[in-house]
Formats: sequence, structure tokens, C-alpha cells
Amino acid sequence: MTFLQLALGLLLCSTVGSLVRVVIGPTVWDRLLGIGLSASKITLAVIIAAVSLPESFLLDLAMVLSILGFLVTVLLARYIERRGIV
Repeated sequence: MTFLQLALGLLLCSTVGSLVRVVIGPTVWDRLLGIGLSASKITLAVIIAAVSLPESFLLDLAMVLSILGFLVTVLLARYIERRGIV
């Protein structure tokens, strides 16, 4: 087992844990935190894959994923704050 496989396996386990928080979170804010955390972990997995593979488009994909994760988190937080519980 290489370091890359170990790192991606650990990221997969922690992402599943974050998604469990999204499903069973007692409050909407816990679910929102789980969504942001999952997005950042998926972005990190793409970055690790980009470092190990000679594909340049993966870094562009990682940048797009990080921007989308940030925007989703901020926009959902604003919506929940202004409109109430989803």
C-alpha cells in the first residue's frame, strides 16, 4: 500500500464521517458545516490525485471545486439566516 492510497483512504473515511453529520446533524448549522467540510475534503483528494498524476486539468478542477464549496456554504448560510430553517 502506497502513501497515496493510504491518504486517499483516510480522506474517504473522514468524508463519509462528514456526510453522516449532514444526514443526522441535530441542527441545520451542523448540516451546513458537514457540507462545507465534505467539499474541502473532496477538493483535497483531487489535489492529492493531481500531484500524483501528470494531468494538469486536475488542479483546475480542484480550484473550481473549492470555489463552489465556498459559495454553496455562504449562500446556504445566508438563506437560512434570512428565511429560517430549510
